[in-house]
Amino acid sequence: MRVADGFTLIEALLVVATSVALAGVAVPILAGAIGRYYILSAGQQVASTIRAARFQAVARNSNVRIRLDSPDAGQYQSEIEDPDTMTWGALGEVQYLPTGITFADDFDDIEIEPTGRAPDCAPCTIVVTNGDEEDDRTITISTSGRVRLQ
Repeated sequence: MRVADGFTLIEALLVVATSVALAGVAVPILAGAIGRYYILSAGQQVASTIRAARFQAVARNSNVRIRLDSPDAGQYQSEIEDPDTMTWGALGEVQYLPTGITFADDFDDIEIEPTGRAPDCAPCTIVVTNGDEEDDRTITISTSGRVRLQ
């Protein structure tokens, strides 16, 4: 009589229990990593928008500003000034921070001159946060218009 090849119920249960234990350890680690990825990505996106606004100010020889938490909380937008009418118009679409990510403080608009300078910044600091200070990303804009993400 030949014994059938295969696994016993106990062996199968041990494999399932081990898999569940490993998943229980891995899920919180992955969730934290994904949260840090979202905050890093949001910081990079805001910094890129500011850099692009600086480029547009120089290229179009007009003042450009970035409005944070505008038109609503968690949103931001670049605007360009019409030199003839001295009014501001949208420069691109409204940008959205990911869910759970906010700007840490209220900020004034960041205005960039046609020279690429941001004279009202001495320096300006924007903090993008998910509520955990360890994950915060800080964007610094110098008077000369240099944008740095930390």
